[in-house]
Amino acid sequence: MDITEIKKQPLSTLISNYFECQKCKIVHRNLEVLRVGFKCPSCNYISNGGRLYFHINIHILIDLIQEAYHSVNSESKVTRFYEGEGAHDISVIIFFCTLRESLLENLINRLMQAQNLSKGVSDRLLADNKFHIQKQDKLFRALTNIKWNESMLKRNDESELDYKKIDEFISSVVIARNNFIHEGSKWSIDRELSTGCIKNLWGLINLYVGLHNTYVQPYYKNT
Repeated sequence: MDITEIKKQPLSTLISNYFECQKCKIVHRNLEVLRVGFKCPSCNYISNGGRLYFHINIHILIDLIQEAYHSVNSESKVTRFYEGEGAHDISVIIFFCTLRESLLENLINRLMQAQNLSKGVSDRLLADNKFHIQKQDKLFRALTNIKWNESMLKRNDESELDYKKIDEFISSVVIARNNFIHEGSKWSIDRELSTGCIKNLWGLINLYVGLHNTYVQPYYKNT
């Protein structure tokens, strides 16, 4: 089914329902983990139940994107002197960019926790890298010893999804968001762009799951 056609079921229950092993921190989608006594296939840990990987804000943002996208049919018809997108498409772009920033924030925090950095060091690193671009280009590299673009190429080699293409699409959405927020320019935001956001949700979530399992989870393998 086309993901853009899903209206009655929250997308978060289909896209972000990933679980994390309480011991080795591997992230997966095996729903058997909800059963008491499930044995982790990675470390053989016997769990008492499933633990969702993504915090509640991630799930909420995904559902807000879905709700905003489909609100086009319920918007009041206001006569405008121009043609183009409405508030629903603009909302999708803003929520999508916020989701992207929340996912990176989560990954960075997980990396610092895995490396047992003190709260003082972690706070200083975050203070020195407040903006998303700094976290992505500087802090991510410092914590993983690999450049962001190189990590995209590595993920491509390990998956059927084209993460480099997904990352490029995300960059185009961010540019459109910034033009709207800082200049009030709405012309680069249209239905096609908001539809692209919906269609790339699955890839975006999978990207960060893969980054976690590649750069965070190995720290816990021998614990």
